[in-house]
Amino acid sequence: MMKIARVLILVFAVLINICCGNQSFDLSSVSLGDDAKKYDFENKDLFLKDAAKTDIIQYYADENKGITYGNIPLDNTMGTRITVYKGKVGAVDTNAAEKYALDFVEKIVKKHGNPTASITDKATVNANLAKPIFEKLKKLSPEKVSWNQHEKNTFIYPSSFFWDDGRNYSILSISIENDGEIRNKYISVTKDAYRNNAVFGMKYPTPPASPWYKYMN
Repeated sequence: MMKIARVLILVFAVLINICCGNQSFDLSSVSLGDDAKKYDFENKDLFLKDAAKTDIIQYYADENKGITYGNIPLDNTMGTRITVYKGKVGAVDTNAAEKYALDFVEKIVKKHGNPTASITDKATVNANLAKPIFEKLKKLSPEKVSWNQHEKNTFIYPSSFFWDDGRNYSILSISIENDGEIRNKYISVTKDAYRNNAVFGMKYPTPPASPWYKYMN
């Protein structure tokens, strides 16, 4: 009987570990301006909490363990930051894993639609390696993507998208490295949180040197 009891206890412990140790969270389910309690950030064991400032709570996931954006894995070195301002979701800041960066770009552009503004840059890469990247970006933003006729193996592409939907600002940045790897950063913030300087890394008033200076006010 003692042996059976030990086995049952072990099985129960394993089940508890499976149920409670493998929590997951879909970041795409978070809507700016929502009551933060809706998402139960406190009890997911996925985020570290910093409530050092009045009315501002920061939730961090340094390695993005258990966190995705839709079905897209997130970067495990850059992490995710969620800002709660006055009890509302004020900002989401994250990065997709490099392998899925183009899928992430596609999802974000589809979510927000035509950008309010964008910035173009150029990437000098191996033309064969870059072909899939070029083709996907061309589909997403045909008027902004083209091979540079004056520089070999170089193409022009939108390195940043900016959206203003009336209540929120969203910025998606893309960097294409020489080896064809892609890095990205996405931040979406409510105008209320932004204008009250509640979001790490963002400053109001917008600095004149910012490319979004004439759009963020």
